[in-house]
Amino acid sequence: MTHKISPAEWEVLNVLWEKSSATGAEVCAALAGEQAWHPKTVGTFLARLVGKGLVKVRRAGKANVYVPAKSRAQCIRAEGDSFLRRIFRGSCGPMLLHFVERAELSPAEIRELERALKQKKAKP
Repeated sequence: MTHKISPAEWEVLNVLWEKSSATGAEVCAALAGEQAWHPKTVGTFLARLVGKGLVKVRRAGKANVYVPAKSRAQCIRAEGDSFLRRIFRGSCGPMLLHFVERAELSPAEIRELERALKQKKAKP
């Protein structure tokens, strides 16, 4: 999967992942507190996501029902891989150092990172 997902499309996908499926009106209602998008705007985002193969659509009476075709994990993985290639030329180490040096990490997050690095180091 190599589709670029816009920030607005991520918002729509997040609603669909939370609800499992939703009509355009339901997506619009779920975003109402965060976004002041017109229903046609939400419809455009949904159509783009369908076109990218990230969302499936089926008819239910008079409404279209939208269902995620890809999981959140699949989309995050693809987006992360794309970011790594574009910004850090595919090199993970410099990217990790960049974010670790700039992040405010809790002691629990630091322990988790240390655990993951120790596991990685132990593997041949």
